[in-house]
Amino acid sequence: MANQQIAMGINLRKNKNAQNAGYGKYYPEVDQQKTLSLRGFAQHMVDHGSIYGRAIVEGVLLQIVDCLPELVAQGVPVQLGSLGTFYPTAEAAKNGAVLNIGAMEGLSPADVIKAIHIRFLPDATKLDNLCGPQFKNRCSLEFRNIIDTVKVTVNGKEKAVQTLKPIATAIAEWKAEHGENTSGSNEGGSTNQGSNNNDEGNDGPPPEGGGFGG
Repeated sequence: MANQQIAMGINLRKNKNAQNAGYGKYYPEVDQQKTLSLRGFAQHMVDHGSIYGRAIVEGVLLQIVDCLPELVAQGVPVQLGSLGTFYPTAEAAKNGAVLNIGAMEGLSPADVIKAIHIRFLPDATKLDNLCGPQFKNRCSLEFRNIIDTVKVTVNGKEKAVQTLKPIATAIAEWKAEHGENTSGSNEGGSTNQGSNNNDEGNDGPPPEGGGFGG
């Protein structure tokens, strides 16, 4: 049975940073869905025709979860086939740069390193290229919403709330505002609101390519 590819939703967010060259423009963000658990991932693999049951698949995945960080913590990069490679990098502590060779005496690596990060490098071979521009070709993309984050007061407490407006609706409203003929339905014109469960109002990292930071 052929599997129909499920589209990746793309939302647009307006750059509100007046100090940025991209001010007023809209930048793409992935409409991320609910994170799939390890058990759910195992079941997904079984549903895709694995000859092993979920318990066995989940057990193997759990073993990977245990062993991969152990090896990376030893400075050993781990390549998972054509998926890519997990490897460690060091982040210098504030004022952690060593001035000269003489200053190294008596130092411990812990004195100069703030953190060790596990990084992932997608496979970039011609056969299984998962790097950004090539991976895009594997995705079926569709526009979904104009998104915004606004501050609202709920029970006396300020919260960040994400608003969603279907892009088709936003286009129809823009045409009506600018006196252009509209086509298609204006269904779904109301703005849906849903809390992003972030009392601090942190919108997360800026969209790739947007670079407007707030």
